[in-house]
Amino acid sequence: MNTAIQNQIVTVIRRVAEERHLKLPEIADSTEIVDELGFSSLQVATLIANLEEELGVDPFQDEDVMIADVRTVKDLNEIYERALAARESQVA
Repeated sequence: MNTAIQNQIVTVIRRVAEERHLKLPEIADSTEIVDELGFSSLQVATLIANLEEELGVDPFQDEDVMIADVRTVKDLNEIYERALAARESQVA
């Protein structure tokens, strides 16, 4: 697992939560974004938009990746790792 990507994801989660005045528990790989962090569907959309801006890639434009498949921080990390790796392979 790429810790740099994970750190960016956690930073963005904290930023979105702070903007929405959400109090967050400890964030781990297994932390569920909706059920444990309390993100609404609008907050998840905001999170995804912020991650796209931060990481420079939209993994959800791939038809095989669905936002509904993202439940945990680990899910987000894996999806963005794959998207960034795919982008790098296209550039190389």
